[in-house]
Amino acid sequence: RGRRAPIPALRVAGFASAGPPAPFAAMASAALAVLTAAHWAFSLALVLVGLLASWLRSGRRVERSFGFFHPFTSDGGGGERVLWCAVREVQSLDPTVETVVYTGDDLSGVELARRAADRFGVVLPRPIAVVRLTTRDFTRPERYPAFTMLGQAFGSAVCTAEALSLYRPDVFFDTTGHAFGYPLARLAGCRVAAYVHYPAVSTDMIRRVRVRAEAFNNDARVARSALKSTAKLVYYNLFAMAYGLCGKCTSVAVCNSSWTQKHVRALWGGNPPVVFPPCDVDALLTAPTARPKSESKYVLSVGQFRPEKDHAMQLRAWAAMKRHVAGADGKKSFSEGEEAREPPEKKKGKKEEKKNDPALNASLLVVGGCRGAADVNRLASLRSLAKALNVEDSVEFHVDVPFDKLRELLAGATAGLHTMVDEHFGICVVEYMAAGAIPVAHKSAGPAMDIVVPAFANDETFLNDHELNESGSEAVGFLASTEAEYAACMLRALRMDDAARDAAATRTRA
Repeated sequence: RGRRAPIPALRVAGFASAGPPAPFAAMASAALAVLTAAHWAFSLALVLVGLLASWLRSGRRVERSFGFFHPFTSDGGGGERVLWCAVREVQSLDPTVETVVYTGDDLSGVELARRAADRFGVVLPRPIAVVRLTTRDFTRPERYPAFTMLGQAFGSAVCTAEALSLYRPDVFFDTTGHAFGYPLARLAGCRVAAYVHYPAVSTDMIRRVRVRAEAFNNDARVARSALKSTAKLVYYNLFAMAYGLCGKCTSVAVCNSSWTQKHVRALWGGNPPVVFPPCDVDALLTAPTARPKSESKYVLSVGQFRPEKDHAMQLRAWAAMKRHVAGADGKKSFSEGEEAREPPEKKKGKKEEKKNDPALNASLLVVGGCRGAADVNRLASLRSLAKALNVEDSVEFHVDVPFDKLRELLAGATAGLHTMVDEHFGICVVEYMAAGAIPVAHKSAGPAMDIVVPAFANDETFLNDHELNESGSEAVGFLASTEAEYAACMLRALRMDDAARDAAATRTRA
């Protein structure tokens, strides 16, 4: 009595073995494993970044130097003109700055300077140095039939790493839009400047995938599948996040249009200024706005035979216009029902008017360049399409024409045709306007926001009268987005009387 009874051994053993429930223990173990893996992954990433930074900074950094990153310096497009104008301005502003061009072309600095002068009329104040790249093919989109954007991002990082390992400038100036190399340039100790022509991914691209709209970069097989569209939407959003982080590595960024600025602002942050690309229109401004009298007018299309230029849309719209003019589509006043109810004298007058319609004998001239076998095959397909649409007699294809010939064609064109969706700026549209041709451009991006402003009203209907000559006194051209709209706009441009057309052409130069 008075002594505590011993605790049974069974109870002691049970107390010692008590612990958290089995599911909780499993979750805790899994969380600990994940945290451990994350710790080691983060540590490994830091080590790799450190090693990469050490390798990139192993070479001597050249003070007061600009390295212009432009792997393809012989494409002949607006981006190359931007490159040489930027080099010229940097050399003119500070004669002591050393200028280097990173390129994969097998050309010397003297040869590149000569090309800049001959092709673009840009004369460099002093010689440039060249750093030759061997990895630029990694940036070609055709290398990546699937996950093209991701492949090009990887390729641009590889190419940038090679460039920086060969020459480490004070300022790394990208004029091509390869943003995934910017973090490497910052790791190498460079300041990064970028002239952005076109965002690698845009909110418009993401929207098209979300609404499952077919486009040249959203295949019909993907657009028709909810599962594939969802997966692609996730891919695009993740890519956009990574692209935005890379863009934040720039010290200075400028955009070539209001459209590009809108998307860069949304993805990169900040408020980059707009600097329109240089357009060499002096030679075109000498052409008279009045067109020479001839039996047939023509509409001119200028652009490389690339898929995004959508030349097929041009041919289909042209065929629709031709069918309407010939009275073969039965629309509006050319319908058989309306014509049958009209008195004979009125039908006779309409036939005479149709005979004198300038659109009846008009031609479409398609001028472009082929970069390789893919473009050559695409051109062959376009020729076949013109034949299938029964417009081969009114469509001409001109390939790789010299500038003097192009200037001659521009000076005689009644209208200039452009069908690319989301063209970041649209230098060809500016050239149309400078030469006095009425632009018929896509209702999106650069042409709609910066160039064809204001535009004539458009409602997809064919006009058989000349109401255009009494309205739209401030308009400088047409904007369209569907085949019907393009057909109507080309018809209206061809049917404008000389006074109205000359007045609109004069406004385009203002």
